[in-house]
Amino acid sequence: MGKKIPKQQSIDMQQLADMAGVSKSTVSRALSDSSVVNKRTKEKILELANKHHFVMNETARSLRLQRSNMICLVLMHDVELGAHLSDPFFLRMVGCVVDSLAKSGHDLALYHKPLETADEFRATRVYRQCDGTIFIGQGMIHEELNKLASHEKPIVVWGADLPERNYRVVGTDNIMGGKQATQHLLNQGCRRIAFFGDVRKPELALRHEGYTSALREADIEVDSSLQLAPPMERHAADQIIDNFIKSKKDIDGIVCCSDMLAATAISSLHEHGIEVPSQVAVTGYDDLEIGTRLRPALTTVSQNIQAGGEQLVQKMMALLAGKQIRDSIRESSLVVRKSSLRDGK
Repeated sequence: MGKKIPKQQSIDMQQLADMAGVSKSTVSRALSDSSVVNKRTKEKILELANKHHFVMNETARSLRLQRSNMICLVLMHDVELGAHLSDPFFLRMVGCVVDSLAKSGHDLALYHKPLETADEFRATRVYRQCDGTIFIGQGMIHEELNKLASHEKPIVVWGADLPERNYRVVGTDNIMGGKQATQHLLNQGCRRIAFFGDVRKPELALRHEGYTSALREADIEVDSSLQLAPPMERHAADQIIDNFIKSKKDIDGIVCCSDMLAATAISSLHEHGIEVPSQVAVTGYDDLEIGTRLRPALTTVSQNIQAGGEQLVQKMMALLAGKQIRDSIRESSLVVRKSSLRDGK
């Protein structure tokens, strides 16, 4: 028989600190990538940790830091509708956040009950157990989010850049997105352009601002009768959109605040024998996969949800490490497909 190779033994944090000639607290900070420890010391500690098979005791570390390594994700659904996890936008964003959290070594607690007040949320078990909270959307509770941000646990929000805000946001330029979609329809010859979106919600209000800005720049009067506020959930929006299309036979374009609303609009137009895009051109928002499967394929405003989910997690990790972070409002981009292209323009 060959000679038995002895099993390599791992070392503990005190032994690692002794080897590096630093304190245990410095080792802990270095392994957490703290900015307090200089680069050379970090590299030395990491090299020794790898060489001697150091394994962080995550349970002890969490207890010491009073951390659970759990992040709560809140989906800001319509309170009136309740929770709708089937919404493709939420599903896509949840997937991106989960993937990014897994890379950071954190677990996810999903909270999908419609949220109305900060006090209500702070009383929940999931808030008490989590290290921080990521919100997907601001809903209509901007002031409640401000209250929540004043407490000790950090929050990061996917949403709009609102004034008098004391929490950090990740999102896209919603005014630009609404304007891009409307200007595109104007360039296609549309003049009676409807807007589908509930302007009580900050992101949608900004998209509406872009819509009205584009119309005014084209010397077209903003007609409030062409503005519809369906819920951002397809089945709840079906009848509302259908009734609108039956009553507005003179529209030639629709700017929708989500791809799901656009899908409902296209379906309703087809039901009433109205051709898309030759009679009514349609744009969506979000650039979800469903848009490529519609017939005709959907012109939409991309928010780059993948990058958005990653940035939400990156900013949360930075806050937990005690770092200062900035908002991230990226430019939107129009993805042109057949649902809006008229007469070869």
